[in-house]
Amino acid sequence: MIKGQQQSWMTNNVNLYLFFYFSLPFIKYHNEYHFGTKHMNFERLPIEILFNLFDYFRIYHLFQLFYNLNSRFNTILFDYSRKSHLDFQSISKTNFDLLCQNYLPLFSNQVHSLRLSDDDETPQQTILFLSYGFHLHQFVHLQSITLSNFHSSYILDKLLTECSDLPCLTYFKLHDCHLSIDRNHASNLYNRIWNLPKLVHCYLDIHFSNGNYFPRPTCVSQSLEYLSFLNLSCYSKELIDLFQSTPNLRSLIADFMDYDEHFDLTFPMRSITRLKLSFDGSLIILENLLQKLPDLSHLTLEIINNYMNGYQWQDLIERNLRKLKRFEFKMRFSPSTNDNKDEQSNEILSSFQTKFWLDEHQWFVRCHWYSSDDHYQLDFIDLFTLPYAFQKFLSHTRCTLVKSTCLSNDDFWTYDRVRHLCYGSTHFINSILSQVRFSNIKHLSLSLPFNELFFSIVTQLERLTSLKLSINSKKNLESIPSQLQTLLHRTTRLHSLSFSTWSIDYLSILFANNFDRSIRHLNLKNFTCGKTCRYFNDEQCEQISRSKLGKQCQLLSIKLEHRHQIVYLVNRMSQLRTLNVRCQDDSWTNNELLSTQDELIHWLRDYLPSSCVVTRENLSIRIWIR
Repeated sequence: MIKGQQQSWMTNNVNLYLFFYFSLPFIKYHNEYHFGTKHMNFERLPIEILFNLFDYFRIYHLFQLFYNLNSRFNTILFDYSRKSHLDFQSISKTNFDLLCQNYLPLFSNQVHSLRLSDDDETPQQTILFLSYGFHLHQFVHLQSITLSNFHSSYILDKLLTECSDLPCLTYFKLHDCHLSIDRNHASNLYNRIWNLPKLVHCYLDIHFSNGNYFPRPTCVSQSLEYLSFLNLSCYSKELIDLFQSTPNLRSLIADFMDYDEHFDLTFPMRSITRLKLSFDGSLIILENLLQKLPDLSHLTLEIINNYMNGYQWQDLIERNLRKLKRFEFKMRFSPSTNDNKDEQSNEILSSFQTKFWLDEHQWFVRCHWYSSDDHYQLDFIDLFTLPYAFQKFLSHTRCTLVKSTCLSNDDFWTYDRVRHLCYGSTHFINSILSQVRFSNIKHLSLSLPFNELFFSIVTQLERLTSLKLSINSKKNLESIPSQLQTLLHRTTRLHSLSFSTWSIDYLSILFANNFDRSIRHLNLKNFTCGKTCRYFNDEQCEQISRSKLGKQCQLLSIKLEHRHQIVYLVNRMSQLRTLNVRCQDDSWTNNELLSTQDELIHWLRDYLPSSCVVTRENLSIRIWIR
């Protein structure tokens, strides 16, 4: 590469600019310390420093910048790629095509972890990946694979078959997958997973459209030790079968729902040391289950519609769980009556104030008493250990009484393990819950206008990545613009912004605010005016495309009146990578599910650039643009 070409290449390549921006302090230090000079020589940097710098960049950017510059950089790149971790979840189509076509074949046999995602941001990614001729058996050193948002059982079957040829695979994850298969097909899927010879960790988050198919493999895995299930609930018999097919299981996360009082596990599961269970069933089953897990050291329980007092827990633990070190629970149940709240709560808490709870283990509990409202006709109680151990906190209704077994009323009010918060202003306005502090929220649902206590309760928003907003039309709306501006000013890592109930009169607020540059996903699909879903017209599409928020948006979810607005937004929103859209003039119905004649899909493929990937997900069209 001649000097003029180098200067042009360096000037036009943003990634190279960023690389040298991060590199300068390292280069300056290295040259001054090792060579006693302030002249910078990038190529003389040791490999260790280059590797540290490489960690700030995606692997495909590194190949763009340095591949074939010279033989030394080629050697360094391949050495760095020996433990590559490829996460394609949020990659642009341009970079995905570039990596798969030009660079991945060069180091596929060195990749250690791989994530493929067919979510709204990268639709049909897996099919595109396979169309480039890749097979999983090429990734001979692959140790971990994550498959996200899969809807095709055919593709999943194909990849699982290829997983059996991976000699190093120890981690397998299905995340937010939606499958339309029957029980026999599901059983075959589970058997393929349990037959992976070296698999140790398995995480399954699957929605089955035809039922709840909890794993009941007919084969035995001697290697599986860590199992997590989401959106899959089990009965007693299914759980027993799981234990029999996974005899070396050490950790289990699952949902249990069964009110049959028979639990016929005939052998203790001594290998299990960690259990996290969402439990909706008979307490007799729960006791019988825990009696068969004598080596438990960590137990987390979320119990629905049932209650065990402190004396019962103490007896169970002292008799059967002598190795238990950490015990976390939340029990939601209805009180015997809605009267005498103080007396009932004192009786509940007194059973958790024995020497066993307060002195031996220092396990403290708190009681929230929620009064009935329009949604809940009966009072209910949340009783939980402290500190609060769960990721979600949903303020459903009025909390009218709070008591705990803490030595001081000021203890354990910081709920820093909560990641998902649904903040109802009216639920926090009294002095009871106003003491709670949330400092690590990542996902927030909030109605505007909010009360003056919000920023003292949600003390930090720096970690917030997704925000869902709505308007409470029954309140004074004059403060909404200033509140929205203040809120967004504090959210430096916000990636996703979505709206639900929102007055059309306040649409302009969304595009007048100085939104943070980190926002890349704008979801207007649930935008409603009153009870009517809002389909955006030509004028509003123009507003979106001209706004600062529209100019930085990479993923847009929206409902449009006419199909030509899709073409308009694709052409006008220069940063838009993916469009998820529902069109009012779409004539497609569910009856056409098996039809290859999708009129709107064909129309879009004619009018959009040929590089766009256009697919349908029920009534929604997903377009991977660039």
